Amino acid sequence: MVRLSSSLAALALTGSAAAAPSTTSQNAVFSTSCKGKSYTYNELAGYGVVPSAARDKYGDTISLGSSLSMTSWSKRGSTYHGKLYGLPDRGWNTNGTVNYQPRIHTYSVSLTLTSGGSAKNPSPPNVAFVYEDTILLTGPDGKPMTGLDADQTGGLKYSGFPILPAATYTGDGFGGEGPGGKRATLDPEALGIAEDGGFWISDEYGPYIYKFDKSGRMTSATAPPDAILPLRNGVVSFSADSPPLYSPDQEPSPKNPTQGRQNNQGFEGMTISPDGKSLWVLLQSAALQEGGQAKGTRENSRLLQYSIKDSRGHGYNPSLEYKAEYVVPLPTFKDTNGKKLIAAQSEMHYVSDSQFLFLPRDSGNGHGQSSSQSLYRHVDVFDISGATNVKGSSHDDFNKSIASTDGVLNSGIKPATVCPFLDFNINDQLNRFGLHNGGSQDGALLNEKWEGLALVPVDRSDYHGHSDGDEYFLFAASDNDFICQNGFMNFGRIPFADTSGFDLDNQVLVFRITLPKGSKPLVG
Repeated sequence: MVRLSSSLAALALTGSAAAAPSTTSQNAVFSTSCKGKSYTYNELAGYGVVPSAARDKYGDTISLGSSLSMTSWSKRGSTYHGKLYGLPDRGWNTNGTVNYQPRIHTYSVSLTLTSGGSAKNPSPPNVAFVYEDTILLTGPDGKPMTGLDADQTGGLKYSGFPILPAATYTGDGFGGEGPGGKRATLDPEALGIAEDGGFWISDEYGPYIYKFDKSGRMTSATAPPDAILPLRNGVVSFSADSPPLYSPDQEPSPKNPTQGRQNNQGFEGMTISPDGKSLWVLLQSAALQEGGQAKGTRENSRLLQYSIKDSRGHGYNPSLEYKAEYVVPLPTFKDTNGKKLIAAQSEMHYVSDSQFLFLPRDSGNGHGQSSSQSLYRHVDVFDISGATNVKGSSHDDFNKSIASTDGVLNSGIKPATVCPFLDFNINDQLNRFGLHNGGSQDGALLNEKWEGLALVPVDRSDYHGHSDGDEYFLFAASDNDFICQNGFMNFGRIPFADTSGFDLDNQVLVFRITLPKGSKPLVG
């Protein structure tokens, strides 16, 4: 998620003023139209991994799939190159949260196109990663943030900031000796590159939107409308019922909020317009008072639009101004018993002011899970051109809602239009790289959680030519939850082995897609 840099723009326009490019025609995997705009899934074009045992310069195990951004994309010879920014989740937390300092990893990445590949003769991985650096994230005071679950009540106060979710911990926050303390908490889910080279990050605890400078220091925080803030016992309560590893009984009461975002269902998706003037965030699923208490009723998710303003009028000191709000109905599917479920979404990406890609998926299916067969794992499209703007006190005040507790949308509200698009789980495509959905629990099985998207242009000399739109590579990354058997945390001091017994590599897929002709999507 980044504005189009000069090198990216040059690649996107390569050959546009010349004769028609040479192309190779092939059948598309799937094509769809959304409000008259055509989208095509051409092929799975790439695959690569960052090994589960990889460690950053601080000695900690690397995970990078909660969100992706890409810069400096170019083609040299037959290989594409770029700089990838990867956002880890809140640290190893399969058995409880830990005092992990949130961070951003950078990699140089390359993609070398390959042809053919089949189940019998799969192509080897053609996406390569070289670790570059890690940026640690700190609060407004420069002190480390933490992935620990937020306290049930209260937080940290800084001038010019809303109250920040915070965790009070004992010892070192990992279960060992130490002085204890209190840190601002962050469960990072989406990443965008700001105009000054800093970062926009959305999280699940608040759920808030944060701005960090290039060094990783927080410079602003934006709280959502009151109806999205989690309440317990009538007061704001940022806990996500994710107790510390060292104190598993430290649960909030009640466990679930009575309104606002559900536990671990905050601002999972975020994207920025290419001109850097607008930002959108999307809840992972419906708020509690709108059906969010159950997987079969959490359909109506809230999409918020903000304008990015320079609050000083010079330099770059951005703030967010709340502009609009829409309802996005999440896709439904049936489990193996025929029960209706809602596919919560894990990321979104700007295509135009009215159309967006997003990543709804099932859960509990994939490598390391009890079931290997995913039933719904997509990049779909939604359109807000005809949707009702629900921004206002009647929907945004405490305990106000856009739907009933059973998930039935209020009368008079027209939701966004959702159009099915790209299915991760098509084995004919996965098999080209020796991958699969369903079947054996091996390293070629797709991971459960897919949460990161980045979009970069295809050079026109590499167009397939079976549609009249513009071709892009869509990078998709899995969040492996730090699941490995040779892990390290607390700056390399503490080894860990996930109790699942699995090692989950950080898997990355690259899809070749065609967007509507003349699209000017967010590139990066």
